Amino acid sequence: MNKIPPYLQPGSSIGITAPAGFMALEKMSACIDTLQEWGYTVRLGDTTHSNSATYFSGTDEERAADLQRLLDDPELGAILFARGGYGLSRIIDRLHFKAFKKHPKWLIGFSDITVLHSHVWEHYGIASLHAPMAAAFNDEGPGSHFVNTLRDALSGAPSGYSVEPHVLNRPGQAEGVLVGGNLSLLAHAIGTPSELRTKKTILFLEDIGEYLYSID
Repeated sequence: MNKIPPYLQPGSSIGITAPAGFMALEKMSACIDTLQEWGYTVRLGDTTHSNSATYFSGTDEERAADLQRLLDDPELGAILFARGGYGLSRIIDRLHFKAFKKHPKWLIGFSDITVLHSHVWEHYGIASLHAPMAAAFNDEGPGSHFVNTLRDALSGAPSGYSVEPHVLNRPGQAEGVLVGGNLSLLAHAIGTPSELRTKKTILFLEDIGEYLYSID
């Protein structure tokens, strides 16, 4: 049975963690300030204070432990990821979701976070949000349309999207469960416990600048 995590209320808490690439804490300030302006409290994971000299925000063990603490925390209403890149697929098999199943919360991110979206949907039927991460609040500003649609989604407010059609799009209407994410990550998850099954769903894909061989 599909589950939708509780929508957030004023005073709800959102955790921020960096399970993949390193991101300087000061670059999260626009996101933190915006979430607080929306009436939420923000709890920072250990990886947001990382001084890592490598690409990653910490070792696999450190990143997994930080994310696990937030997954297990019943006081959090959502987990917003700092950035994507690469790294979550290295730790997904280290995570357990016993507490998360009892107290589901919104998981917010895209790109590398696709593997987590796919995993929790396939195994537990819990909905999540393919949506802006902390880094994205710097791109177009906290008042941008795509950031405000995240606010609507978290609060349960109705929201819509309007985009220019592609010449290869077919006209029509569709209704159903929306699944998907980053194309290359979904391709790499095939044959693993995080593989996404797409039968009888509406499949959403995003990617850019990817070599064809990487999604063959």
